[in-house]
Amino acid sequence: MNKKLFGSFGALVMAGTLVLSGCGNNAASPAAKAEATPKALLKASVASAAAVTSYQMDSNFTMNELTVTVPPSSADTASVNQVVSMLKGAEFNMKTVYQGDPMQAEMNLEVKLKGDMEMTIKLPIVMTKEKMYVKVPNIAILPLPQDIVGKFIELDLKELAAEQGTEFNDAMLDPKNSQKLSADLSAAVLDSFDEGKYFKKIAPGDAGLPEGVKAEDVVRFEVTNDNVKDAITTLVNVALPKVIETLDTPEYREMLGMTEQDLKDAKSELSTTDNEQMNKDLEEMKKYLTVNTFQIDTALNADKFPIHQKMTMDVNFQDPESETSGKVSLTGSSTYSKVNEKQTFEVGIPTDTITMDELENMNY
Repeated sequence: MNKKLFGSFGALVMAGTLVLSGCGNNAASPAAKAEATPKALLKASVASAAAVTSYQMDSNFTMNELTVTVPPSSADTASVNQVVSMLKGAEFNMKTVYQGDPMQAEMNLEVKLKGDMEMTIKLPIVMTKEKMYVKVPNIAILPLPQDIVGKFIELDLKELAAEQGTEFNDAMLDPKNSQKLSADLSAAVLDSFDEGKYFKKIAPGDAGLPEGVKAEDVVRFEVTNDNVKDAITTLVNVALPKVIETLDTPEYREMLGMTEQDLKDAKSELSTTDNEQMNKDLEEMKKYLTVNTFQIDTALNADKFPIHQKMTMDVNFQDPESETSGKVSLTGSSTYSKVNEKQTFEVGIPTDTITMDELENMNY
């Protein structure tokens, strides 16, 4: 099967996540109260993202099912089986604490791998406006000197930029800028998809919300086997051009280190898309890819704040040419709390640190 088809569906996954990834403040806009359509609710939450000043977020991503069958004669059989065994049932959990002023973020990532290489990896990460700290994990298959295990590697972002011959772009790390960019991109993607085809409200009681999450509205973005071709066509022909247009401002070009020519080239590439060939490729994809479920639910509380989001994906694929087939089923969710409140950091700013220079000069 053409790799571009999987790439297109992957891009659709990211687009859907971007549409529903906004977080916001506790004040709904008058428009959101006047209109209860799914898009109106999502637009209110996306627009409020630029105003958030702090939050906590608990996220989980679980690979519920993963099967990949390749011909026994394939040279990749052993490595594919090993990777599938490790990732099937894998869990990725992350607790994030964030505040905007002064900028400080703390992410505690936990990865649980299954199979013959079953292990749990915990990786605390701390960020400030100019520095990043990454804790050296204790991993059995990656033996490291015990005198650095548990320490935090201190990365000075200004120094790293200078070493790479570039200028440190603090605008890119300014949370207010990134929040505004996220809101603008989300709005561009959101406006591209037809409300009647892809969005609907569902009863909170039918949404399978976790205990303690009280929602007044739940909005679902859904791609089915019947509309996946139209969804990818909309993404390529409508959403991506709007995204490029959104980025084509002096503010965002400077923030992302892009030039006008970069965006002109991107526009040119999209404008030369062979729609007839893409249509043929998508018809081919429908033969090989079956979308059992692709849903992203956003739960909003009484103030229209998106307190919980969940993605569910279940697809089957079959490629007659390579005799490869399989299934991918996963769920991911994020639950927000303590929005715009004073935050408590578990790690704080690390003091038991080691610089990259010190690490590179160690003999191990």
